[in-house]
Amino acid sequence: MSGFVVSVFAGLIALSALVFDGARLLAHRAALDDHAANAARAAAQEIVDIRLGNERIDPEAGSLAAHRYLASHDLVGSVKIDGLSVEVTVVRTVPVTLLSLVGVDEQVVATTRAVQVVDE
Repeated sequence: MSGFVVSVFAGLIALSALVFDGARLLAHRAALDDHAANAARAAAQEIVDIRLGNERIDPEAGSLAAHRYLASHDLVGSVKIDGLSVEVTVVRTVPVTLLSLVGVDEQVVATTRAVQVVDE
């Protein structure tokens, strides 16, 4: 009987760890989604050649704007600019609390957000 109780107790602790740390990872993912989208919008504001009818996002200025936004939030990411499109990827390592009891000390959370400038 005591072996059964120990097994059930260990299972409940493992389930609690998954729920608790899983919720924290989802919260971090949501925050990274917002930051990646905001960085992409910051880059998308660097439009040039509008009067020439060949509008595009300045790759250098757009990349700088996105990286500046990310740096202001202590984040690092990559920025891809192609014409009127911007794609920002942000990756962060998040420490876990209860899962460290079973040997998992951290998880990598990554997200990519894209912005397309529309001329109407």
